[in-house]
Amino acid sequence: MPSAYFPHVEAQKAALRRTLRQRRAALTLPYRREASLSIMQRASSGKLLRRGRRVAVYVSMASEISTWPLILKALQAGCLVYLPVVPRRGRLMHFVRYDHTSAWQRDHYGIPFPVHEETCRPQDLDVAFVPLLGFDAELARLGQGGGYYDTTFRFRRLRQKWKKPRLVGLAYDCQEVAGLPVASWDLCLDEVITETRQLRARIAD
Repeated sequence: MPSAYFPHVEAQKAALRRTLRQRRAALTLPYRREASLSIMQRASSGKLLRRGRRVAVYVSMASEISTWPLILKALQAGCLVYLPVVPRRGRLMHFVRYDHTSAWQRDHYGIPFPVHEETCRPQDLDVAFVPLLGFDAELARLGQGGGYYDTTFRFRRLRQKWKKPRLVGLAYDCQEVAGLPVASWDLCLDEVITETRQLRARIAD
């Protein structure tokens, strides 16, 4: 059900998005670079980047955390790296392999994606690093509002035990808020990695 059925929730989200975009944009370029390296190191020091794992990463845009250090580290670790492709119709994304043979195209939003014969279903991923505008201590996620990630990984909400793929949000510390307004279809994360810490769900999968 679209969030328009809950106008108070949508209004709160819209106000938060404006505030959080401003916070993120105010960070200096040197700070962003150091933060992206710190996040890559935290992700690689745990068990997320294992050889042979199917790992999804997104191509960062504008003031988002740069994901290129993480992408390169995942490739170096022997992971199979996939990047999302946003469809022209609907909100269900698919994931395309990225390696040294990949060519590049841009989608209708101008976001680059690799051209490769190998794809991966969302259900077959082991780890998915996802973008966000905001998060809270309960690991609720505030996205851009397009609903692509909520739709693509909605099957996760129906699972009680098996939690594949592990959903990991990437963000700056300044993107944390005291509490996010959430709806039943909103994506909840297993983990959030910032430049200074890792927050994990209380119940491990």
